[in-house]
Amino acid sequence: MKTKGWKEVLAFTFIQQVKTKSFIISTIVIALIVALMAATANILPTFFLDSSLSGEASPLDSFTVRTLYLDNETEYAFDFTEALKPMAVTIKPVTAAEADAKAKELTDTAEQAMLTRITVVDDMFSIDSQYAGGDSGVTKGDCDAVTQTVSGEMHAQFLLLSGLPQDKLATALSGVSVTVSCAGEEPESMVSSVIKSVVPMLSSIVLFIFIFSYSQLVAQSVAIEKSSRIVEYLLTSIKPLALIIGKVIAMCLVSLMQFIIIGLGGGLGFLISMPFGIFTKIDKLVEAAGGAALTGNGLEAQGILGDITKAFSNVDAMALVIMILTFVFGFLLFAGMAGIAGASVSKMEDLASAIQPLSIIGVLGFYLAYFPQVTPEENSMAVVARYVPISSPFILPSDYMLGKIGLPEALLSIAILIAADIGIMVLVAKVYENIIVHTGSRLKLGDMLKMSK
Repeated sequence: MKTKGWKEVLAFTFIQQVKTKSFIISTIVIALIVALMAATANILPTFFLDSSLSGEASPLDSFTVRTLYLDNETEYAFDFTEALKPMAVTIKPVTAAEADAKAKELTDTAEQAMLTRITVVDDMFSIDSQYAGGDSGVTKGDCDAVTQTVSGEMHAQFLLLSGLPQDKLATALSGVSVTVSCAGEEPESMVSSVIKSVVPMLSSIVLFIFIFSYSQLVAQSVAIEKSSRIVEYLLTSIKPLALIIGKVIAMCLVSLMQFIIIGLGGGLGFLISMPFGIFTKIDKLVEAAGGAALTGNGLEAQGILGDITKAFSNVDAMALVIMILTFVFGFLLFAGMAGIAGASVSKMEDLASAIQPLSIIGVLGFYLAYFPQVTPEENSMAVVARYVPISSPFILPSDYMLGKIGLPEALLSIAILIAADIGIMVLVAKVYENIIVHTGSRLKLGDMLKMSK
């Protein structure tokens, strides 16, 4: 049998590759870097949150603002007494000149006070608030809470002074909810839209790096053995086809193992940092963004988490199977082509030019999978990329996890990829035995195709 002995080649190549210092060190270093990046991405936002919200708004019984110096330079007699009554804030009107003096005084004082100026600039209301420094103990969160209350109440009173009926006030203050979606489809949130754009792009990059870089190692390994004439000794006890099959599958397993280790490193880094990460302060982050510092109901946080869960609705055991299958069969496709490229040269100096067509095909497949993900909307280029063998390994896993395609479409794409693998392996079987013993100038594709007839 022409494939007899491939298991021995697989075991030997796998062991030789995984025990090299370069593999061990690179795997550990990359896994640690990914773990650190995952932990940093989880923890870093909490530092910005703590520094920018030196405090969320305090509970009412410990509110740090007691006096509001109000400089109203508009023509409207706004009254904020009732609105600020729950905060126990006393309002003291001041003139523009008094406000300038008070602003200087507040830079170093023990008074629990703040200054708010209301002006009109280019027919637009402008509110400028400053809180006391020094030993006052006033926090930015409490100053924000007072300012937001003043802003909301001022807007409501302006509408009433302009003649708006009381029963229309709530509608006028509620803002306008806008959604844009295709007829017959459910509207998509901004969070979901971002996820459906970013995840596929990152997935394409990672899968391309692993599949393509390791497939090139196959070409390099074959070329080294051939140029050093080691292959001549190997062929005395094993068939050429068994040699290339064992080598390709071994490198596939090595790359898959490294991919899983690095992925576990990222997941471990995220889990270790979870008690200190952003998810422990999601309510604070949402309150800071939405101005709900005094209520803290976290409804928007629930909505964000719901959008994330919905975006990854297809992440299950089958999604893992789909990812592994596309990774394996995608690697076999590129590694098969790389093996032929490596066997077509007799000197290592010719390897770069032999791999060049493979590089062009790989980059073309990557961009075919990458560019459709710039926008989350479905497009014809994305549909084509899912079924073209040189691009489907880079786009299929993320598309299935995000629910862009169902299981039948994913299985069809994998079936096409397997068919392409079979075609490559048939070509390998027909020409590899001849080109592996070829010496002299580099064989071109036309020459190899002639050998396959």
